[in-house]
Amino acid sequence: MSTFIKEPTLTSLAVSLDSNAGTLFFEGRSLPENSTAFFKPILDWVEDYAKSTTKKTECSFRLEYFNSSSRKCIVDILRIIDALHKKERNVNVTWNYDEGDENMKETGEEYEALFSIPFKFVAY
Repeated sequence: MSTFIKEPTLTSLAVSLDSNAGTLFFEGRSLPENSTAFFKPILDWVEDYAKSTTKKTECSFRLEYFNSSSRKCIVDILRIIDALHKKERNVNVTWNYDEGDENMKETGEEYEALFSIPFKFVAY
């Protein structure tokens, strides 16, 4: 296990997961026709990573838009990362949002309230 890269499309996120660096990065728009199929290999990778890592983990989201089925998958990713955090691993989440996009900032704040992971909010 080392890296997992998915290039963005018009309807799907760019995903870069690197177990050696301890980084998980999600960027763009997520509107896949079948979110379950799109996110399954990502969730599998994150689950395997969480079982085997002892490293500091930096999880970063820079999302423009995502549909409701993607929302559930993002929550599933955060749930796995939260379990890692609860095992007293060093985990941080950075929630990047467009400075004028209050909805995306509020979405990040909702996620922060659901989990025990420390979130850092960055406007760009």
